[in-house]
Amino acid sequence: MGREITWGTGIVGAGGWGGLAHIPALSALEAYELKAVTGSQINSARTAAERHGIGSYYTNTSEMAVQPGIDVVVVAVKLPEHDHLLREALGAGKHVFSEWPLARTTSEAEALLELAKEQGVQHVVGLQARGNPTVRYIRDLIVQGDIGRVLAVNAIVTLPVFPTLNGTVDLAHVYLLDEANGADQLTIGAAHVLDAIEYMVAPFVEVSGTLETQFPEVSVLETGKTVTSNAPDHVLISGKLAQKALVSAQFVNAGAPGFTLRIIGSDGELVISPRDHLMFQMDRLKLQIVRPSGEAEILETPGEYTTKVQNIPPGPAHNVAHLYALFEQRLNGEEVELPDFIHALRAHRLLDAIRSAAASGARQEVK
Repeated sequence: MGREITWGTGIVGAGGWGGLAHIPALSALEAYELKAVTGSQINSARTAAERHGIGSYYTNTSEMAVQPGIDVVVVAVKLPEHDHLLREALGAGKHVFSEWPLARTTSEAEALLELAKEQGVQHVVGLQARGNPTVRYIRDLIVQGDIGRVLAVNAIVTLPVFPTLNGTVDLAHVYLLDEANGADQLTIGAAHVLDAIEYMVAPFVEVSGTLETQFPEVSVLETGKTVTSNAPDHVLISGKLAQKALVSAQFVNAGAPGFTLRIIGSDGELVISPRDHLMFQMDRLKLQIVRPSGEAEILETPGEYTTKVQNIPPGPAHNVAHLYALFEQRLNGEEVELPDFIHALRAHRLLDAIRSAAASGARQEVK
């Protein structure tokens, strides 16, 4: 039996999503050792290292990345910083885990993929629904024909706190209101669900869509000042998948938080709803199969889908931990499907097609 490999890991951004999801996920897996953290300020970096028991801290990603004990660099900061931080990690020849979205634009994503290929490193992007055991189980049910031929997919997602709640936003999320920053209802709320649909059923081949900014003026909670928004906060999409199923999906910045995703086949349908009352990509998911007769059954995800990760509680770290487990297999040389920069570029191109459809009013081909 070969030696067990432990992958030394450094994280850029231990506050926010990094502290909520990535650090607990890494701590749950023996294959990774979190050795270093990089923060924007020396005091915040030191505080994060002390809080999480991390041995070293830096304010410069390049300095952290060149350390000999660091094999993997995680970039878990706000999207506008991704490009230059990932370039520093890739430039040091390190494997990388980038949060989603990978980049602000498709051209940035293309360049990052090319750099990762040139460096010959492994890479993964935080489309963590693909790591969710229930999502992987659903994919297999569909492949096995448990609901026959898939004819339609319908999704309704209500996200009243993303990015605004009754026309308000906190300072930490003001950047979501500027479409140029690349992080909004389309690229986050919608993209995670649309990517999961492609994974579970089939890729999109054409789309049409409507993008609206229904809160063009937003009040900042801490200051009371009004800021303008040009990022979409309401997304409406229809499209066709490669195996000819039709899709309708709506992402609304209002209502009671939640989602329902229906995958409708010739012999029944799979109904996906929240189990943990979290956003789709974080939730463990409740799965039901409904036959044409109306007979319904709750399906539990078999144990073989969860064996790689044990004792990870529900919450933001759950699906991220499963994604890290898949990444470990890739790092160890195994052929395993996971969302890498190639998948990220595909998702960015899908979003481009939706934007073009919304701007032109014409259905767009997805390449």
